[in-house]
Order: sequence, then structure tokens, then C-alpha cells
Amino acid sequence: MPDKKHNGRIIKRSGKQLTGADRGERMSAKRAAWVALPILIAIAVMAGLYIHSSVSYTSTSYAQNGILNLAEWNKNGAFEVTGEWEFYWDKLLTGTQLESGMEAPVIVSAPGEWNYYETELGELPGFGHATYRLHVTGAQPGTEYGIRIQNMASAYKLYIDKTLLAQNGTFGDRADAPVSSYRPQLAAFTPQSDSFNIILQISNDAYAVGGMWEPLIFGTAGQVSGFDSALSAVGMATLGGVVCICLFFFIFYAARQQERDVLILAGIGALMLVRLTLYGDSPITYILPNMPISGFGWIDYLTLIWIQFLLLYFVYCTYGNIVRKWQVAALLAYCAAVTLAVILLPFATIASAYNVMNIILLLVIAEVTAQLGRAAWRGQPDAPMLFFSLSFILALIFYGMFVEDWSTGFYLLTGSAVEYMILFTAQCVIVARRYHRAQQLEISFLKGQIRPHFIHNSLTGIAASVRTDPARARELLQDMSSYLRGFYDYDSDDLITLSRELALVRAYVSIEQMRFGDKIQVEYDIEADNILLPPLILQPLVENAFVHGLREKEGGGTVVVYARRVKKTKARIGVRDNGLGYGVRPSALGRQSVGIENINRRLSKLYRTQLGFAVPEGGGCEAYMEIPWKEAKADARVPH
Repeated sequence: MPDKKHNGRIIKRSGKQLTGADRGERMSAKRAAWVALPILIAIAVMAGLYIHSSVSYTSTSYAQNGILNLAEWNKNGAFEVTGEWEFYWDKLLTGTQLESGMEAPVIVSAPGEWNYYETELGELPGFGHATYRLHVTGAQPGTEYGIRIQNMASAYKLYIDKTLLAQNGTFGDRADAPVSSYRPQLAAFTPQSDSFNIILQISNDAYAVGGMWEPLIFGTAGQVSGFDSALSAVGMATLGGVVCICLFFFIFYAARQQERDVLILAGIGALMLVRLTLYGDSPITYILPNMPISGFGWIDYLTLIWIQFLLLYFVYCTYGNIVRKWQVAALLAYCAAVTLAVILLPFATIASAYNVMNIILLLVIAEVTAQLGRAAWRGQPDAPMLFFSLSFILALIFYGMFVEDWSTGFYLLTGSAVEYMILFTAQCVIVARRYHRAQQLEISFLKGQIRPHFIHNSLTGIAASVRTDPARARELLQDMSSYLRGFYDYDSDDLITLSRELALVRAYVSIEQMRFGDKIQVEYDIEADNILLPPLILQPLVENAFVHGLREKEGGGTVVVYARRVKKTKARIGVRDNGLGYGVRPSALGRQSVGIENINRRLSKLYRTQLGFAVPEGGGCEAYMEIPWKEAKADARVPH
């Protein structure tokens, strides 16, 4: 196949040309990769979490038949106490009573809700009280150990043997008890022998489920304190990050008033911020100390359902062609109904439906993720990135619901709300890409600033000179061609040499002098013509000098285009005329055109500077810029 000549360059053709079917197959493969890769990453994340949990479980000691042997502990760090505990239903027993051996326990897996224990006691109610006991052996006498009691909205008392170590709430507290007494706690103790008992009395009169909701974190006092500090640091960092992201989204929306999806993400961030106050150190107990403990549930349920609605609405606003309006309306009706139920129905009734709400959440997130997968397959802009973040959220929700991972690493991971932080980060990247595309459109808009009447007048003048001076007409057509090519033949991110910009200026001047004759003279005072600068940055200044400065001046005048080094590392490039002139402020006589405003935006973006204006001696106007003195390398390939 012969080579093709384009603009004086020879383009080599490859020996094999892609057919439409080949290109279609490649596009299909690329779309499939965009869809498959996030799914594989989500699966890999779940597998990694499960492997980490399994390794953590096998590398630390766990309770068996009510006994925890610390001799099996590798002592590398704090660990979660899980396994088989002794359980005494409907009894609040002390160490003395347990030592008597008069009470017969059943063995249960903890942590867990006692509603779902499978014992000879039968099905247990959510409300009630019970005692858990774990006998610990293999301890080192004289060593200071620590225990962190996690978030537990039920009232409890924690004993080491007969010593009360920590207390949460008051037994008999109902849903209206204030949250100020329900906080995670850190406690330390020093055993005097190699064995001791951990006794946990729990009283639940608030929630529809009761029991040891989360495991105790055990280790040396230093290890447990370190884990507690790490969890607090992660929580505070996450809260701060979500606050900053929400502010960014709100400010961005307020500035543009067009990016509705950004406002929706800000709403999701605000709801996540509220949810985060329930976890870790439970900041909500300090912010609203008199809030009832049922408020934990109200906040949890309401933020949960409205986050899922906003996620679907977010996809609907971003890709309305793949999410149906009826789906948004149906989910809105469901969220409104649940909100009314939370407000009007007894709290215990709502709490009993928590698992159902979680299942619905999982289904909604799965639907949103599937819709984004469709958008990614169709090649919708930015859909693959959002599909990845939603796949990650779906994977962690699924993992948290169906895999019992009580490892300290998982606590740190969930405390950081990493899944939603990935979503917010993805949207920040998308906003940045939109801004970049908007700047490219702005450059395209600048290209469109060629005034139609200028082209019309120029072509009319060239046509008139065809009969009287054909040679001059040919020259003007070449200048017109160079001028138009200079406007359109560059990329928005290019930096070009001053010599190339001057070629555009000379082409423009040649065309204008067809109309003005020798009335206007143009001089060039150039110290170096290989300075790099943005394209289309001098020609609008020369045009302003012609149109606004000298066109109406009797007798014409002179335009000087100059470039010289100043301050060693700076280049001062400008245009000076001795025309009608005006004050130093360019807006005084309306001389600041859209083109100059565009130049200022680009100078601000690239160099954090803007045009300067001055009145030269003898009158007129001078417009100039100071940019870094950067010369093109001698062997650099300059685009044409």
C-alpha cells in the first residue's frame, strides 16, 4: 500500500490495515476489561481480607470451651478475644458465685447476639440479661494487661475475677437512657497469678437484640493502648478528610451551580460524617451527651437508607439513560416510609428489622453497581472509575454482612470508611478531569474568536486585488492561510516558540496592512525568538493595538512587538503602540476583549501571573507579560 503525503510529511502505512470488525473487537475487549477489572479487584479485596482474618485467627489464641490459653499468643500485638465462652442466661453472676460451681453454663460463640444462640435454652428474647465468663490461663504474673471494650449500646459490667474493671450504663436502662454513659472503654490490670477470669455481665433493655456485640481487644497495656490510639487517629483523620471533601464539593457546586452530581456526593459525605460519629470513640456521645441510646439506632438506620438512595440518585443524575426514573421513585418511597416508621414506631420494632434493611441496602448497592457497569461497558465518560469505587463498596458491605471478621486490622479498615473515601477520591479525579476538559473547550472557544467580519473583509479585499494585483492577491491568500492555520494547528497543551507566534502575528499584520496601507507600521524588537510561550498570546494584543489604538487615529502610528530578558530568569514580552491611549486600567475604554481575558486565565493557570498594562512616554498603550525565560532546545521537535 503506498505511503500517504500529508502537509509535506510522509506517513508510513503499516502492512496490515484494521477492518471495522477488528476495531470493534478491540473496543469490545477494552470495554470488557473496564468492567471485569473492578470486579476482579473487588473479589481480590474480599479474598485478601478473608486470608488476613484467617491468618490473624490462627496466629493468636482463641477461646475453647470457655478457656483462653495465653501461652498460644505470639505477643506481637493486641488481638480480639473470640471463641467459646461460658454463658449464663438470665443471671448476673459475680466471681464468688461462679467459683462456687453451683451454676451450670452453656457454651456459646462470642461475640454474637444471644437471640441467635443454638443451645438447649431454646430461642432467647432480645431483652434480658446474662453473664459471660472466660477463664484465662498462661498469663505472666506482674505483667500489666489491657482490655478495650468496643462499642456496646447495652449496659455492662466487666470484672477481672472479683474486681470491677469497667462499667457501661446502668442495668435496667431503656432506650431513652442518655448516651453519655455508653462509650468504648480502655482498662488495665495486673494479675498476681498465671490465671484469672474475665466476667462480663450484660443487661439489654433497649435493643431488639442483645449480647456481646463486638469482641474485647486484649493484649499488654501498651499494645491495647496503641491500638486504641491508632483507632482514634484513623477516626479523626477520616472525619477530617470527609469534612474537607464535603466542603470542596459544596464550594464547587456553589461556584458552578451546574454539577448536581457533586452536590449529591456532598450529601453522601455529610451523611457519612454523621455515621462516623457512631464508631470508634463514638464522638456522638460527647457532641450530644443527652441523646437517648436509641439515637444510635435512629442515626444508623436513617443515614443508612438515605445514603443508598443518594447513591442511586447520583447514578441517575450522572447517567440518566441507564437508571430508570421509576427506580429512583420507588427507592425514594421506601426511604420515606422507613423514615416515618423510625419516627413513629417503637424503637424495638424498628431494631428487629435491621437485618432486612441491610439486605435491601446490599441489593440497592448491587443494582447501582450493575448500572455503572453498564455505563462502563457503553463507554460512558468516567463510568469505569465510579464502577470501581462502587464495586469496592459492594464488596466490603457483602464481606461485613456474611463474613465474621473480628480482626483488629478490619476494625482499622472499617473505621477509616475506606470504601467511601475511594468513592469521594474518584469523584475528585472526575471533577479535575472535567475542569481539564473545560479548559480545552475554553481554548477551542479562543480559536473561535476570529471575527467573522474580519474574515469577510479580508476575503473581500483579496478578491478586489485579484484583478489589479494578482501577485499581491496570491501573497495575501498565503498570509490568510498561515493566519488560519496558526489559529487551528496546535494542541491546547503546547508551548510554542516565539518565532512561531511571530509568524502568526506577521500573517495577521500583512492582512491588516492590505486595508491600512502604510498608515500603521509594525516593528519587532526581539532579543531571542526561541523563547517558549503559550500559543495565541501575542496576536490578540497586536489586534487590540490595530483595532482600538490606531485605527481611529489620524495619521496612523507604530506598533512595537518586543521580547527581552528581565530579572535574569524572566522574559518580558509585550506589545506597545502610540495610538489614542487610555488610562492604565484596560477596562477604562472597553479595550479588554474576551481574547485578553482568555490570555489572563491561561497566564494565571500556567505561571500565576497576568497581563500588565502601562502608558508609554508620548501616549498610547503597552500590554505585557512576564513569564519564565525558557528556551527551546536546538534539537527539540517543534510541532507544525
